[in-house]
Amino acid sequence: MIVVTGPTGNVGAELIRLLAAHDDQPDFRVISRHPQAVNEQFGEHISTALVDFDDRSTWDPALAGIKKLFLLYPLPHPRTVKTRMTPFVDAAVAAGCEHIVYVSVPGADHLKVVPHYGVERHIEASGAHHTFLRASYFMQNLVRAISTHGVDIADNSEIFIPAGNGKTSFVDSRDVAAVALDALLNSAKHLDAAYVLSGPERLHMDQAAEILSEVLGVHIRYAKPSMLQFWVRMKKRGMPLDVLFFMTIVYTLTRTGRNEPLTDTLPELLGRPATSFRQFAEDYHDRWLTRSWT
Repeated sequence: MIVVTGPTGNVGAELIRLLAAHDDQPDFRVISRHPQAVNEQFGEHISTALVDFDDRSTWDPALAGIKKLFLLYPLPHPRTVKTRMTPFVDAAVAAGCEHIVYVSVPGADHLKVVPHYGVERHIEASGAHHTFLRASYFMQNLVRAISTHGVDIADNSEIFIPAGNGKTSFVDSRDVAAVALDALLNSAKHLDAAYVLSGPERLHMDQAAEILSEVLGVHIRYAKPSMLQFWVRMKKRGMPLDVLFFMTIVYTLTRTGRNEPLTDTLPELLGRPATSFRQFAEDYHDRWLTRSWT
């Protein structure tokens, strides 16, 4: 049994689609605080179970029969490493989990300021095998409801991200989900591996804005806000502080040139080129036009 967390996440949603469409129909269960919403989105045939990371009584039923776990960080705040993530890893291993595929970030092997660092170290010590997918910045963050970046692009014709002059090696979550699928279905090839996964190019945010302008047919500018300006706008929108805190870490790393790792790992694992930012923009063109945020 494969247990999948994070059905509303960038990679989790794509992984569920891939699992559901796979020819061999792998045995998997999606666990969520809102299992009915999962079935409404992906179909009633998807096996689901209730899990609340703040209610440990829900964990054992959700993890029953587990052999492999796809794990996403449900709330990116340092305090939840110990209150949610590491206890959940322990519960999964105790329930029989033998392999954990964890979506992490570049630098999580040594940057202790990144919450994923503590999760990775705990998984390594848990007794289960692991595969760490250290994915660079997801292109899909530009159409996510939680980030609200799509709102700025659609309504204000601007990328409002405090990345300074830093470059970003954008990665498509669909590519990362494809690697996660292979890691879960063909575990022997990926046991105790850590992959840094990036797209095929490093882009400044103004370069990303140029590509979006060409694809959308509207001039999109890079606003280049300060971190304070970013905080003020996001707080006015009611963004949860935990999310805002994590975004601050990500964009601070970007400003200092630490979010631009470029690797050939994705093409090597997928047997095809990684998706370009332009291809992503073309594929998601209608999301900005119709304000269809995920």
